[in-house]
Amino acid sequence: MRRRALLAAGGAALGSAFAGCLDSSDDENGGGTSTSTYAGTDDDLAETTTDAAEDVSLSVDFERVQPGVLVMGVDSVGVQSDDSQYLSVHVDVTDGEPPGRSEFGFRYGGDVFSPVLSPGSSVFLYRASEENGDPQYSIPRGSGWLVFELPSQRSAQHAAFVHGGEEWPADDWVRNRLEARAPELSLDWDAPAEQPAGESTLGFEVTNDSDRDTWFVGGLNAVNIRAAYSPVAGMLRSVPAGETVSWTVTHDNGKASDDPSVGDGEPDGEYVLFWTGGERRQEVSFVPPEDA
Repeated sequence: MRRRALLAAGGAALGSAFAGCLDSSDDENGGGTSTSTYAGTDDDLAETTTDAAEDVSLSVDFERVQPGVLVMGVDSVGVQSDDSQYLSVHVDVTDGEPPGRSEFGFRYGGDVFSPVLSPGSSVFLYRASEENGDPQYSIPRGSGWLVFELPSQRSAQHAAFVHGGEEWPADDWVRNRLEARAPELSLDWDAPAEQPAGESTLGFEVTNDSDRDTWFVGGLNAVNIRAAYSPVAGMLRSVPAGETVSWTVTHDNGKASDDPSVGDGEPDGEYVLFWTGGERRQEVSFVPPEDA
């Protein structure tokens, strides 16, 4: 069911296939009678899962629909999308024994999809690495976020989070986002070829000319700058319909102004950007700060 394109970059393999649109809305628990079988295995610290689904009460919040997701390799951050879309859901167990991740599902267009447990070999979800007090769902916590990889377009008349015989119907905004492909974005990447020794600055200007909100998803990496290959930033930015969103990313490039290589005119490394629109690269030379 899952297709993957791997980007080989500077010795690091990145899954190229997750990205998206952030939105949020409260959801009320809904009843249901359908049961499903879930693929995959759970890695919740070897905890056992519950067999009593009817004894579990859940609070389910649909967070966002994305055209892709950020993934981390050994030494780099990338984007996985594979012409798919990704639904982020936050789950809290309010009563009963917490189920394992693989016991949850999302019913969409006649199929039930399992949450993404692992994007691929030596690759994990970037969000799982963030220390922001918002952890991925696990049995010990009994709460956290889940991500579902879904087809890029199909009928979303019936869309619901499911566990055992219970369903939590998706809100209208979720179904509307799932039925239409994410709009294409235009990116103006301001990455000067000369950067001041000490701190590089890279600018992003993303325009959404469509009538649908979406998200910019991108991973920025440094090659031969401080290390052979290293992640700089993972970016998930809301881009409303008809608007342009701008921001900057700064990076400690580790160069001292008195380094002999500074100002010699030779390339010192490059910045590599992966996003749902493709790949961008920019060689850079470091110069004394006053010359940048």
